[in-house]
Amino acid sequence: MEKSELQKDKILKVAQSMFSEQGFEATTTREISREAGISDGSLYYYFPDGKREILDTIVHQGIESRTVVIDDWFSEIKTVSDLEQQIINLYERICLIFEDEDSYRSFMITIRERPLLTDSQSDWLLEILNNIRIKLVKELDLIKDLLNISSKNFDDTVGIIISIIQKSIYDELVLKNNKVISDEVKRITESEISLMTKLITKEDTSEK
Repeated sequence: MEKSELQKDKILKVAQSMFSEQGFEATTTREISREAGISDGSLYYYFPDGKREILDTIVHQGIESRTVVIDDWFSEIKTVSDLEQQIINLYERICLIFEDEDSYRSFMITIRERPLLTDSQSDWLLEILNNIRIKLVKELDLIKDLLNISSKNFDDTVGIIISIIQKSIYDELVLKNNKVISDEVKRITESEISLMTKLITKEDTSEK
């Protein structure tokens, strides 16, 4: 990595830490410069639009890294057990994202500064959830003969599954302000996912 890229990365890491701890509005460019050990002029050299450009870069990098991890989880299924395991694997992938300090901070900034995000940034967050929804609906369709729900209810069923995952993450990271999702919460969430898959499975279906 070139010296200029190293300097930009240092500024981003300092700003990320300050934004996550004291908020975007309460953080000044002068504080970022001082903490990064550079002059105010140097900061604007790397980020001409100042603090706003730094925020946009942090949000963009965070969303991009989460998208890569989540988009790679899908594979073809043949049984309800396969479906259940895929959803649990997705949940575990998401939990792992937040065990990385930079990813955790980026997520918290994205949530707390949501009113400041541009339309495209907000749409990107919605797109991640929508991609998960589309893939899960396709998975249900692959095993529709094993399910006791009709195709017209697939979207609602997927919505419930996503809500189970979202609640776990938001309760722990946002409401309780924990930095990691505990093993107990993971266990409860995975039990709820298992229960949901059992509820949509035909009673007389035997999976071999």
